[in-house]
Order: sequence, then structure tokens, then C-alpha cells
Amino acid sequence: MGETMIVKVQQVGVLVAIAALSACWGERTGERAAEALTTIGVPTLLEEMVDLENLARRPVPFFRSAQASSYSRASHDGGDAWFANDDRGHYVRTETNDGRTEHVLADLEGPGTITRFWSANPTIENVTRFYFDGETEPSIETPLSELFTGELHPFDSVFSYVSGTGGNLYYPIPYRSSLKITIEERDEPLSLYYEIGYRSYEADAVVETFDRRRASEWEDVQARVAGSLLDPQPVVAPEESEWMSETATIEPGETFSLPRVRGEKAVYEFSARVLDTRESQVWDDPTRAHNAYRFLVLGISFDRDASVAVPLGDFFGSGPGVNPYENLLFTVDDDGLMTSRLVMPFRRFMDLEITNSGTVPYTVELSLHIGPREWTRRDYHLRAQWGTLTREAWPHFDVTFLSTTGEGKLVGSVYNLANPVLVWWGEGDQKIWIDGEPFPSTFGTGTEDDYGYAYGYNGRFVRPFHAQTRVDGPWSGGHISLNRWYVLDAFPYRSAIRFDQEVWHWMPSRPTWSHVAYWYARPGTPGPRITDPWTLAPVDLGIRENMLDPYEGEGLSFTVSGGTAGTERLANCAGAHHLVWRGADPGDRLVVRFEVPDAGRYSVELNLAMMPDYGRHRVWVNGVAVAEELDSYSAELYWHHPKLGVFDLVQGINTLEVETQEPNPAASPGNLFGLDYVFLIRQ
Repeated sequence: MGETMIVKVQQVGVLVAIAALSACWGERTGERAAEALTTIGVPTLLEEMVDLENLARRPVPFFRSAQASSYSRASHDGGDAWFANDDRGHYVRTETNDGRTEHVLADLEGPGTITRFWSANPTIENVTRFYFDGETEPSIETPLSELFTGELHPFDSVFSYVSGTGGNLYYPIPYRSSLKITIEERDEPLSLYYEIGYRSYEADAVVETFDRRRASEWEDVQARVAGSLLDPQPVVAPEESEWMSETATIEPGETFSLPRVRGEKAVYEFSARVLDTRESQVWDDPTRAHNAYRFLVLGISFDRDASVAVPLGDFFGSGPGVNPYENLLFTVDDDGLMTSRLVMPFRRFMDLEITNSGTVPYTVELSLHIGPREWTRRDYHLRAQWGTLTREAWPHFDVTFLSTTGEGKLVGSVYNLANPVLVWWGEGDQKIWIDGEPFPSTFGTGTEDDYGYAYGYNGRFVRPFHAQTRVDGPWSGGHISLNRWYVLDAFPYRSAIRFDQEVWHWMPSRPTWSHVAYWYARPGTPGPRITDPWTLAPVDLGIRENMLDPYEGEGLSFTVSGGTAGTERLANCAGAHHLVWRGADPGDRLVVRFEVPDAGRYSVELNLAMMPDYGRHRVWVNGVAVAEELDSYSAELYWHHPKLGVFDLVQGINTLEVETQEPNPAASPGNLFGLDYVFLIRQ
């Protein structure tokens, strides 16, 4: 009898295995059949740019996303070179075509499509050429800058534009078998910054090569997609859908849970608002919006898979506080109403809860549009996780936004920074590894480049796929909030993905970074990290309205009683220059003059370079001595941010006097003084 049972169990096991294989084979052959019937071309790719239903599914046909860019090739050497910052003028190779010297930006084997083209410094003098499917003569030949004007047909202004000084082209450019993109760069030394995102399909995918002459054939599709990007709407839910609305007051330490939503359904639209916030001058007032929306933590599970663990405001791409904007996936209104259009499918049920990690009750208004949606083998659960870190900015390092296994698709990120200094913080590169690659197939050229701007632009902008919703200033200081959505340029993976953001700050400081990663994942794969309630509080960086724009040292008038002073270049200071005083003897004085718009009491701060040949100095503000001597010696380049104290300043010209002292015994000869900027804060 025992033997008979074993045989039956084995038979059952074989039958189960056969059934599983059949299901997989059916799934796979079904996908292949769909591929055979679908021709990928500009019209289908344009439609995919706004297809949020499709975003929640495994791609068919499957593709790999990657990026060609000008990142520093020294990074391949690892070690300190991993953080190399020479991210311009690097190309695949250089070749001669019809007597022209052309640098190859990307040399791609198809079938595939370009999904995004970005550059910080396109010029009309530099000509770019696109060679499709082995062409010897380019089908596209244009000054590079024309790709980003919105005037080169068919790349109109919804898809082609300059945002925060960065040129962006979000327009599909498919190719059947290959695409080579070159630049005839006439500058010396070579200086082009660029990022080109692309998809590579499996070999038997049917792709129709881009042909500008046929643009009239898809102009109706393009107009419809442009309309959706300019006026984003949620996916149209089935007629049987319904709204689920709740208003709840959540006590400190308590968790509010929506009734479980059962069935084979999806959330098509999700909104939230905290009703009892107010603004005050007290940063840690718990009723201020930046505290309320951060201390309320959103948790969502689909089919028992923990899926979302993010502070409420940060989930909607607004952090900290209410930063109004609208692009393809999210809307944040002035009154604090925040809306998500991400489709959230589930097979059996959904649980949603909000935990109050703050010290006062909060009243939250929730609204969800839920309707039936057939669950298929291609469907994914939405995932989102939050992380934060406070540490010294030097030396450079990487922050992992997402590292997970299984199958899924990376679709977006939010990046927030609390920058305690005024100098640029975003030289770090984006790095993405797919399915265990030994080197990231996406390697960026700077943080702001991935988010669609350039050169540390300190202003707000909002575009359909990317935005900078908050920049407090002055300059690059204060709270900054960015978001970026990967739709046509999403990153599918079969077994694993890792997404790192390099932190490369120009100045030693102690910022706080926070981030949200959004991805869709197959059920049963790892969920988000748990949110640590002790890390939620936004960092107080002072009242920005009281901070005057800094006075750059090299722009101020001055006199010296000995030695010489003048402007000298130094890359990692404000404006890449500072005022340097050389050759002074002890007792010599430098007098710098700065003009104040209104008389009053001000905290006076400096930013000073520190190097082996920099010296010791005494300082006076309007003739009032600063108590401490300033020592600018450092064995290597560093920075000093002395707070001189609070002084009565007059309207008009005020003075900063600097007197050379005996040098630090460890210093090299020179006893230099280097002034980056003077910074005033009203008291």
C-alpha cells in the first residue's frame, strides 16, 4: 500500500508539473502570438507614453531599458574613480564620414527605440546625425539644439523643450535593426553632456523604423497624446466602478484602516488631504503641513503583499509639505488635495491604512475610485518605498533607492534634499543594474540631468514626466524636491534590479536626503522597506525669507594694504571663482565692501576656502572685532563656514576687514585668504 501511495503522489506531482509548464508555455506562447500581431511604431509608442493601464503590466514584447551617456569612463576602474565627475565629451568612438569627424553618441543594435534624449549644452554649431538600419547617409541631420526647441517636425513643444536649462526630447524614435547617433562637435576640448535612453527588444519583435516623412500618418495620435500630457486624466474606470470616501481623525500612535476592498479590481484614482493644517513660523509646529503630511504614513497591501510604505505627502511626490504641481501621474493642489493616477490592480483584496506617527491628531480625507479589472498573468502590484539618510556629504557615496528581486518594472522616483549650505549638491550620477549586470547599463551624468534640468538650476519647473517642485534657496540651499516618472522609458527586469543615486556634493556639510522609489512587481516578490518613524521629521534649515542672496567674494570691491588680491577660479565654490588675497605679511589688511538694502541686525557668515597654503586671519565687521581668529589651513582642499556673529549693519556700504596673522606652523608658505561669499540673515 505504501508503494502504491508513493506512485500516486509521484503521478500527481508529474501532473502538477505538466500543468504548471503548460500554463507557463501558454502564457509565453500567448505573449509571442501577441508580439507577432503587433507592429511597434511611432503611433503605438506615442500611445504607450500615456497608457497607465499598460504601465502596470509586464511588457509585451519584453524589452531592456538602458542608456548611452557621456559619463566618465574612468568609473570602470572602480575605487575612488567610481565617483569620477568628468562626465562630458566621452563617446563610443570617433569616426570619419564623408570627410567629417563624427563622434558616436550611441551605436545600438535593434530592434529598439529611443525613449529620451537629454543634453545640458546643445549648440547650433554641433550637428547631430541619425543613421537608421545600416544607412551610410543619415535620415536625420540637424543642429543638436534643434532637437530641443519644439520646432523640428514632428517633435513639437510638448515633447521637445528646454527645462531648467536642460534640453529634453521625450519622443519615440524606433528602429528595425540598428541606430547610430553621432555628433560633429567642433568645440575643443570636447564638452558635450548627453543622456540617451533606449529600449532593446527581443530579436523577433517587429519594429517599424522612424521616418519623418510619414509623420502625417500619426499626427492624430500625437495630438491626442499631447492633449493627455497637458491635461492628464485618470484611466477611465468601468461603469461598475464606485467611489470609496472616508474622513477619519487619527490619534497620535494610532492607525486608521479602510474597510478591506474585495474582488478582482483596481484603484484608478486615489486622493488624500489633511484637513486641519496651518502655517506658522515655528518649524516643528505639528500642525504645519510639512509635518502633518510627513508624520502620516501610508501603508497599502495587495493580496497580502505589503506594497506601499511611504509618508503620505511624499507618496504624491510632494515633500516636505504641500508643493503644488501637476504632471502625468500626480497632482498636488494649493489646498493640500493630492491625487495619484497610478493604476493599482489586485486579484483578491486590498488593505489601506494610515498611521499617525506624530504628536497631535490629524483629520484625513480619503477618496478612491475603485472598479473591476480582470487580473491576468501579466499584471503587477504597485510598490513604493521611502528612505532617508543624514550624514556627512564628503567623501562621495551611493544611496540605494531600490534593490529588489523577482520580476517587475521601475517606474519613478522622488528625490528630496535638505541642503544646509548654499552650494550645489547634485553632481552625483544615477546608476541602474538590471538582472545582475556587472556594470550598470544606465549610468548618468549628474543628478539634475536625470531629473531633466542642468547646471544646478535653482527654480521650479513642471513637465509631464519630471518636475522640480520646491527650491527654497538662496542659491542651492534649503529644501529641494524633485520627481521623475519612467513610462515609455520604464525599466523592466526579470530577476533583479538595483537603482543607486550617487551623492556628490561640492562642499563638506551634513545634508538630509530622502527618496521614494516606485515600481510594479509580480505578486510574491519582496515588498518595501519599513518606514522608520524616528526619521520622519523635516529638517529645520531656518526661515529662508530672512536670508539675503549671498555676496560673491569675487564680485565685491576691495582694497589691500599689502600683497595682491583678485579673482581666481576654483571649481567647487559658488560660481566656480573666489576672491584670493596673496603675498600679505602679518598686519596687512584686506577691506571688502558689501551693500545692504536695509539697516538692521544681521547674522554675518562667510564661506572660506581651506588649503595647505592658506593662513590665519583676524576679522572685523564695520569695525567690530570678531572674537575668534580664523584659520584656513587644511592639508587638502576643504571649506570653512564661520558664523561671525550678529552685527548692526547700515543701509548701503558695510565693511569686512581681514588682517593677516602669523601662519599656522603646518601651513606651506603663502598665508593666503580665499573668500567665496558673504551671507547675511536678518535677525
